[in-house]
Amino acid sequence: MGRKLNILIVPDEGGKPRRFKLSLFWLKFSAWVAGILMLAIISGAVSYSMLAKRALDYDRLSAENTRLEEENKHVIRVAREVDQSRQILAQIIRSLGGHLDVGHSADTLLTAERAAIDADLSGEGDLLRGGDSYAVERIMAYSMPTCMPTDGFISQEFRQDYIFPERSHLGIDIAGKTGIPIRAAAAGRVTFSGWTTHFGRCIIIAHRHGYMTFYGHNLVNLKSVQDEVRRGEPIALLGTSGTSSAPHLHFEIWKDGMAVDPLEFVQGPQAAAADDL
Repeated sequence: MGRKLNILIVPDEGGKPRRFKLSLFWLKFSAWVAGILMLAIISGAVSYSMLAKRALDYDRLSAENTRLEEENKHVIRVAREVDQSRQILAQIIRSLGGHLDVGHSADTLLTAERAAIDADLSGEGDLLRGGDSYAVERIMAYSMPTCMPTDGFISQEFRQDYIFPERSHLGIDIAGKTGIPIRAAAAGRVTFSGWTTHFGRCIIIAHRHGYMTFYGHNLVNLKSVQDEVRRGEPIALLGTSGTSSAPHLHFEIWKDGMAVDPLEFVQGPQAAAADDL
């Protein structure tokens, strides 16, 4: 027989002692089972914590993946808009005979600019050669996009992000009432009048000295391609076409193919009158 362990229990009040005999084999077996159970519990707890951590990591990675997918979609949309802008720019270049600077030759002088200059300056060449700075300023002011294109308030300003270009806002947003006039910021020629996915109905005008202006989210375009417009002349009505949550004008100014801050040029509503010059 195997060895046994005797356990004697003696009551305090003089009762009959009780003796128990336990087999050492079963005691060892029970200890092994208890140890195995304890290891299993510890191992289960560790495995559960690892699985929980992996689940949290999975949720975090899923959320990050979803965010990256949304950013990728946004980048694709921006790329499509850039591609569309390049197509518009190519159309503008074709319509201007291969260059953006309207008015370098006498044949392409804008009618509105010539009328304004003739009204104010009887001898343009003599005045320019004579160094009449006031005359030069009047001519440049008429050709530069300094007229506030519509009435309202600035709801978003110009912002250019060179690190994340898709976050750039290459113009200003002017919030106003639906249907109010949108005016040409300077005399020029309409080189695009149509629809784009993001900006809805929009108009692009080419001006002298390498300037272009862009007017987006229009309700109605009042001018067509090749139309010549005067400074301050209505060219569209303010609206919310395209991707827009409220009525506003998205207005951009480009100089020699580079976007510039319109607030550095526009002079305010008082400069809108076409007959000021």
